[in-house]
Amino acid sequence: SAIAVKELLDNKEEFIFLDVRSPAEQEEVRIKGATLMPLGALRQKLTELPVDTLIVPFCKMSLRGYEAQLILQHAGFRNVRYMEGGILGWPYELEK
Repeated sequence: SAIAVKELLDNKEEFIFLDVRSPAEQEEVRIKGATLMPLGALRQKLTELPVDTLIVPFCKMSLRGYEAQLILQHAGFRNVRYMEGGILGWPYELEK
C-alpha cells in the first residue's frame, strides 16, 4: 500500500522504489525517491537491480507495477511487492 511505502521512505529503509511508467508520465508528476525504469526496458536492465533488496514497482494505477513484479519474480527476484493503486493511489505530496 502507499501507506506502507511511505513508512519505508520516512524510515529511510533500504529498498528500490521503481517507477515503471514512461519518461513522459514521469516528467508530468513523480514521487520523490522513486527510480525511473520504464516497463519496456525492465528486462534489459535487470542486472542493474540488486537481487537481495526489496523492490517496490509502481505505475499509474497498478497494472504495469504488477506486471513488473511478475517479470522480476520470474527473473529470480524474491523480495518484490508492487504498490497497489499506483501513483493515482498516492495520498501524499507529488513532485511536478
